[in-house]
Amino acid sequence: MKKIFLFTFLSLFTFYGNSYAAEMEKNLPQEFFDEHMKIVITEKLKDQGVDYDPTLEINEVETLLLKQSKTNWKNKEALDTIDTLKDLDYIYLSDDGKVYSSKRGYLGEAEKTEPTEPDTNITLNSNDIAPLSMSNPTVSEIFGGSTGAFERRQLNFSGFDGIISNLTLPTIKNVTNGEQPWVYYGFDSSQGGIEGGYSYQTGTKRWLPYIRNSKFNYEVDNTAYHKYDGNIVKNFKFYVKKQTGATYFTAYFIDGANTVLFASTPFTSASALSVKRNTTIGKDNFNGTNIYTQSLNQKWDNVQVSKYDSDYYYPWSNYPEYSEWKMVWYD
Repeated sequence: MKKIFLFTFLSLFTFYGNSYAAEMEKNLPQEFFDEHMKIVITEKLKDQGVDYDPTLEINEVETLLLKQSKTNWKNKEALDTIDTLKDLDYIYLSDDGKVYSSKRGYLGEAEKTEPTEPDTNITLNSNDIAPLSMSNPTVSEIFGGSTGAFERRQLNFSGFDGIISNLTLPTIKNVTNGEQPWVYYGFDSSQGGIEGGYSYQTGTKRWLPYIRNSKFNYEVDNTAYHKYDGNIVKNFKFYVKKQTGATYFTAYFIDGANTVLFASTPFTSASALSVKRNTTIGKDNFNGTNIYTQSLNQKWDNVQVSKYDSDYYYPWSNYPEYSEWKMVWYD
């Protein structure tokens, strides 16, 4: 009997022990989310003109602001901002496609997907391109042309690390199978790219916030975050920051709701980053005429961008837009 009891006890211990260990592997420590929350709070307070010693913890910053809040309205506003940002759900997309929430723990696997635009190393045989095609290129001669119809506006690769605007989501008509609208920001460099924005759900006719790294795409399918045609998203923001001691930058998507989406990037430096804004209808094997879905009345309002060596955002129009003929017409 003793042997049987011991065996049963050990079996139960092993079962529950392994189950507990597996469950713990599915969650990230709160300290991980707190570090990223601090970055988001610091960025927002900087936008409000409130600077403080970045080595301080958030509770220490709150204590300092509270002492001055009775005589300084800006500090009172900053305290309200901190309270709001501390209460958000921080959702992390890892490099291996796992998704974690600061409030709900492990959320599962993200969708493994191809990027909405192809590899930047694509080349064509120059013999296949007619001399006048730069002024009237075919779909196959446009970078990303076969992935769908789009308006892509992009700035030079000169160190952009943030973009913000008010966004009016388009009205979608004549939805056709195999075609999907998107509206998003992105950062590109020779090391790769990352993007964040809104994905249109053709079945339910709603827009979901999403973030995409080189291999995975995660959409927040929660009724609290659903948006619809014509909705205006104020302060729609996407930026990259590097944690102290980190090798790679992290991208943060602030979608104007109750969540922050963030993901690590392939960028080890921001000095050669380009930023873009895209309105697209994705379709495999687009030939220039075979898209029937309509995306109408989308607007970017008050678009501003920041550079890695500056603490300020300036109008998009202050900078030259990027275009290049490199076997393929980029923009």
